[in-house]
Amino acid sequence: MRIRGVRIGSFGAMRDRTFSVGEGMTVFHGPNESGKTTLMEFIRTTLVPSNKRNQYPAREKTDSGTLVYEQDGAERTIRLVQKSVEGERPSMPVGTDDPSLFRSVFAMTSSDLDDEKVVTEGGIRSRFLTVPGGEAMPAAREAADEMRDANLGKRSNSRSRAISLDAEISDMDDRIAQARSLTDSYGELDRRRTELSSKLAELESSSESLRETKRIHDVYQSNIGNYGRLRELGERRRDLGEFVTVTPEDEDEMAKLRSEAEQKKSALQDLLDRRREEERDLMGADRRRVSAHSKTIESMPGRLHTYREDSRRLRELEARREEARAQAPPEPVRDPGTGRRGSMALLAAGLAIIVLGIAAALLTEPYAIVVSVVGAAVAAVGLLRPKHAAPVPKPVVDDSLDREIDAIRERMSHFENEVLSVMSDLEMDSFGIEDDVAFLSKARDAAAALSKTENDIMRARMEQGSASNSLLTFAQRFSGEEGYARCLQKTREAERIDREVAVIRDALTKAGLDPDVPECPVSYEGDAVSSEIGDVRQEIGVLEERMRSILDTVELERMMDRRAQLQSELADALDEGAVGLLAAAIADSACQEIYSRVQPGVIATADRYLSMMTDGRYRIDTDPRSKDLAVRSGDEVKGIGAWSSGLRAQVLLSVKLAVAREMGRGEVPVILDDVLLPFDSERKAGACRALAELSSEMQVLMFTCDAETVRICSDLDGVTLVPMTSARSEVTPLSG
Repeated sequence: MRIRGVRIGSFGAMRDRTFSVGEGMTVFHGPNESGKTTLMEFIRTTLVPSNKRNQYPAREKTDSGTLVYEQDGAERTIRLVQKSVEGERPSMPVGTDDPSLFRSVFAMTSSDLDDEKVVTEGGIRSRFLTVPGGEAMPAAREAADEMRDANLGKRSNSRSRAISLDAEISDMDDRIAQARSLTDSYGELDRRRTELSSKLAELESSSESLRETKRIHDVYQSNIGNYGRLRELGERRRDLGEFVTVTPEDEDEMAKLRSEAEQKKSALQDLLDRRREEERDLMGADRRRVSAHSKTIESMPGRLHTYREDSRRLRELEARREEARAQAPPEPVRDPGTGRRGSMALLAAGLAIIVLGIAAALLTEPYAIVVSVVGAAVAAVGLLRPKHAAPVPKPVVDDSLDREIDAIRERMSHFENEVLSVMSDLEMDSFGIEDDVAFLSKARDAAAALSKTENDIMRARMEQGSASNSLLTFAQRFSGEEGYARCLQKTREAERIDREVAVIRDALTKAGLDPDVPECPVSYEGDAVSSEIGDVRQEIGVLEERMRSILDTVELERMMDRRAQLQSELADALDEGAVGLLAAAIADSACQEIYSRVQPGVIATADRYLSMMTDGRYRIDTDPRSKDLAVRSGDEVKGIGAWSSGLRAQVLLSVKLAVAREMGRGEVPVILDDVLLPFDSERKAGACRALAELSSEMQVLMFTCDAETVRICSDLDGVTLVPMTSARSEVTPLSG
């Protein structure tokens, strides 16, 4: 498939432009705002329509144009009518008609080029960028490394399964040794426990009388915080001061009034948005002037049909008249002598009268003047009279055709003048009777809708004002909306304080204390005996636990079993780590052997393109152990994160061009919009050569505002330059 020509009726800011496209590589060039991106988007939208939003230029209902392409030796046309594409769509290889893939690989802007995921993830990578089965190699290599690192670690101090198990075995050996050493100390521990038990009995007997006092004191001490909290809450309640309490009914009413005001505001905003949309449909025309011509515009579509019929009839009648004139006999030859002789006679008579006037001057002066004037007049008539013969009457013919033609022309002219008059009154440029009538009909509908919307806006403003007044009236009791918010906050704070005060007072009462008396009801200096009793009990508990451990041989056996289990797990970890090391070594050896000899076709093509663009400095790296694209310069390998912006653009362009060549099989054009801007001069020249080479197999359309790119392409064979600045763009083939 090859694109042959594009005609844009209306698309974005472009109107009535025609472009021819060369066979191989065509470069559309011009300054910014000259329509390059608009033309490219028209071609992309027409070939492979996309539902993607926020495209440039924005799609309009007036969009129209045609694209002519050649396929299987025949020319076909597809049309863009408003937002739909009509006509016979070109047949394209499977997958290439996907809008997202088409824009990422075949029809790229600079931002589309920067998207590397299309060639580093999913089907394209597994299909074109690896040898069969090679896509699984990064995962296998990563699994081997993970097995090695998890079991052995990368270094001696790394966290790993083997190191953790070895540390746990050492700890278990220490615990087993300690358990065995305690067996000999059981008798000494029992004697010490007996002594402490006797001492505990004596201490408990002496402290019985202090228990009740201590209990009351302890209860008070545990509630000191509650007394402090009561005091703090009382101060906070007083700090709230006087305020209007907000009831639940007040909250409901305020919420309802605010909701109504917000709804009215939102409804008004929706109407204002609708008005802006309807004003855009007027395309700058004054609504009142459009409405003033409403009746005239309403009749125009029907009269346009009559206008079309008159145009067709006029062509038929003019053809018939020309045929009748061709068959009419020739006109008679006129004699020029007759006219000349009559003029000479008049001249002689005039001169005679002038002589008589001079002679009569002797008699009376007025008479002489009259005679002289008459003679001069007669002589002038003789001199000025045409020297042609008197017209010979034409043969009598039927002039009904002329009358009908004049009548049709008059009707058509009247209709045209009326349409142009309306467009002029609206201060709108005319684009032809057909387009003008279509525009006026659309503008009339928009003006009618806008009139209704204006009325709706007026009502909405009144309703919004009423809702706002209701809200203001309600809020006046609280000194406005801000005052309402303060009162509501204080009301809720007071309720929370009162609830907490009630809970604390109830807790103090149940504990046997007076909430209104913050002092302790008993005097207690402390109980050293109780503290000593606690220490003795704690020491007795520790001794008994150690004695039970000495007598419990089951615990020692359990520790021995656990050590044996850890030793077995350590052996497994060492085995698995060795397997990981061996698997990684085997994978590395296989990759170096296989991928040094086998290379996917797309990678080979991309490698050639990248070498051309970088003058042989960089090559595509095909090591399957890496998931991402990489390039090699000598012994240095750079992953995608280490590329400069220019190198990134060159690598991605090389790979995507190679994928486009493979997927499109030469049937799908490659369309590029200023993708060479990040390139320096040398790499830009290499990229242009690579594109020129690719154009021998598939059509290449490139759009650029870069003068250097245009100069480079002008020196390449088979490249066609198309300037965007001319009103009607035609190709300019270059011989190289």
